[in-house]
Amino acid sequence: MKRIVWGAVILLFLSACSSGTYNIPKGEYQSRVQVLGVVPILVDNRPMNYPHSAEVYDLLKASAQNKHYRLTEQLRTNKGYFDVRPLDINAEMTALSLLSGGGSYDDSGRPLGYQFDVATVSALARQNVVDALLVVVFSGEQIEENRRSRTKLESLRTTYNSIQATAKVVDRDGKILWELTGADSYMAVDLQYPDFDEAHFNRTNQVHVKNISVAGATRIITDGEEVDSAEPSRMYRELFSTIVSAISPGLLDALR
Repeated sequence: MKRIVWGAVILLFLSACSSGTYNIPKGEYQSRVQVLGVVPILVDNRPMNYPHSAEVYDLLKASAQNKHYRLTEQLRTNKGYFDVRPLDINAEMTALSLLSGGGSYDDSGRPLGYQFDVATVSALARQNVVDALLVVVFSGEQIEENRRSRTKLESLRTTYNSIQATAKVVDRDGKILWELTGADSYMAVDLQYPDFDEAHFNRTNQVHVKNISVAGATRIITDGEEVDSAEPSRMYRELFSTIVSAISPGLLDALR
């Protein structure tokens, strides 16, 4: 009886620790993806209702350069694959072809990821001799959600602009094996906030949505370091940790 209870506790713990969604059984994922290719981090500069979107996109593109090598190192360290290979390709040109199918969104505007161009996926997998590709994309999104004040007494439901990150593992035939999308997508840069303090001190119920400054966005993206620093900022560390913990097969995955 104790073994049954302990087994249930382990299963609950493992489920709570995982992120994203597998679209095939994990055992099948392990057998099908022995060699994983990591695509350079892509940026989709979608239109946003934010006045400094061009500057933020430029910052993201500069900061993302070569960061996929760090992600590759972390995946290798976990020893969940026979090999993990960073792809040495141009990120902007790859985004033009790979993301040409466009993205989809849930009712609130959260990104559900992209319909990858199958020909591009197949060509990249074949040229780099990998079983599947890990594709991470930053994109500007407009998401309807409810935000609360610091006191939790006030709230404002409206559309807020932000930079979200999605990730998918796609095999050489274009099938999505795992994805970090929708409610699981990573909030990279929150570009707007409701100014409850302004409404409070002006004795009004009208709450304005304010934009963070370019300087503020820069500090979030870079942690105050050089934009092209090889050391990942907190934003990248959190995102990479989420991805690595989710798609690094281990001995206990058979229990999941």
